Amino acid sequence: MENILNIINFIRGAEPRNRAIDLVEPVRRQIELMKRYKLPGTFLLQYDAMLREDILALLRPLDPEQFELGLWFEMNQPHVEAAGLPWRGRPGFEWDWHAHVGFSVGYTLEERRALSDALVAKFEECFHRPVRSVGSWMLDAWTLGYLSDRYGIEASCNCKDQWGTDGYTIWGGYWNQGYYPSRNNVLCPAQTAENQIPVPVFRMLGSDPVTQYDLGLRLDDGAAAVQHVASLEPVYGNEGSNPEWINWFMRQNFEGGSLAFAYAQAGQENSFGWPMMKMGLEYQFPLFARWRAEKGLRVEKLGDTGRWYRKRFRLTPATSVCALEPYGDRQAQSVWYDCKNYRANVYRDEKGLRLRDLTLFDERYPERYREHVCKTEYLVFDNLSLIDGNRMSGKGILAGAWLVDGQGQPLYPSPLKAEEGESALCLTFDQESILLTEDRISILGGAALALRWRKDKTPFLAAEKGRLLYEYNGMRYALRLLKGSVSSSDALLLAPDGGELTIMPERLEW
Repeated sequence: MENILNIINFIRGAEPRNRAIDLVEPVRRQIELMKRYKLPGTFLLQYDAMLREDILALLRPLDPEQFELGLWFEMNQPHVEAAGLPWRGRPGFEWDWHAHVGFSVGYTLEERRALSDALVAKFEECFHRPVRSVGSWMLDAWTLGYLSDRYGIEASCNCKDQWGTDGYTIWGGYWNQGYYPSRNNVLCPAQTAENQIPVPVFRMLGSDPVTQYDLGLRLDDGAAAVQHVASLEPVYGNEGSNPEWINWFMRQNFEGGSLAFAYAQAGQENSFGWPMMKMGLEYQFPLFARWRAEKGLRVEKLGDTGRWYRKRFRLTPATSVCALEPYGDRQAQSVWYDCKNYRANVYRDEKGLRLRDLTLFDERYPERYREHVCKTEYLVFDNLSLIDGNRMSGKGILAGAWLVDGQGQPLYPSPLKAEEGESALCLTFDQESILLTEDRISILGGAALALRWRKDKTPFLAAEKGRLLYEYNGMRYALRLLKGSVSSSDALLLAPDGGELTIMPERLEW
């Protein structure tokens, strides 16, 4: 099993929100730290960064064996005008982060093609080499597919799951590690080689696997309209520049149990300025070097990880993140399981144990911007939710599929332990176990599941014999009981049969 960390620093050429920020110093300091600790890494450049000789003077002499250069795909005025298009940003903003201006989804398919060609041409003009890696907070499926087919892009990265942060809702994706996206929806892993973009996409920022999902949730009011961030980014004092949290994150992410491989992304964009990231990076980078020397952590360039992934996996593999160790006063445990068919989160705290999240992946489900242009300041990418402990909570209800006894009373299990198989993960506690495999979830030992959610916040339609039916954005899908039965009272109760309850997220025919 491989433990892989990518250092990815992306570079903007302008920061209209605060023009006093020095955009060159972060790049110089990051290079110095990476050289000092002999850490490979990747710098991804916006178009406007490639117009600045003070930035190019730092990057051109770098040894390509240690430093990779690639593209950061966010639009700015020089980029758009180089593609022969009018700039639609706000007056005085040569870079505008609003989704319909700064992201590929704000442009037609032909405009996306022109923007892609202009960005690649500028990179080749500046560095006289082909580009192999591209990143963006969110790059649509058509554009990523075009960059793969036309230019041979081999690796990509996008933002972690979040709701409303900076105007970007990216929700229900493959939680961590990397996946081959569907050509219909870049946030959705494909189920078949025929329908996948052959470029692995790696999730950025190193989310806190316990708290990020529910940040801002209030039991009475429900989910937050805009989430805050709990991640490895060094500008966040409670996490990415906090040595105690960083050490905890590294243990959970790389020693907790990850199946095919473990992954994290570190680094920071230059537009925060060096003073905000200094403390975090100066702690993190020597720590990564120690983990490499003492524990075999692979610190490598994004493109190298992409090429390894493409050789190793024909389809998206099953992976997991097992955060089982307490942090400070926080006793909660959180386990994420991802595969090409679904993702699930098993969560245990003082309230009990529940499936906090269960999301179906269907390569046929189209992203909103596959054929349409985003016309709003915000963007939304998502998948097909079965259980959403964040968005379906509120009015006194904490949503989830709760582990209960035969009378529907919550169980308060002892701490979870994780046992890894080739593509399966088994969580054990007391006399029970939860087995997650690539097509189903089994609860063994006699416990039932009580599904609780706000009825006005769920795509659930009805229970029929042997399955629960859902509909969302024109897609019909189901949660099928392979073993067990369903009954309805105050909550849907999924009861075991002979001590076993097995459920399967199910794609339905149109």
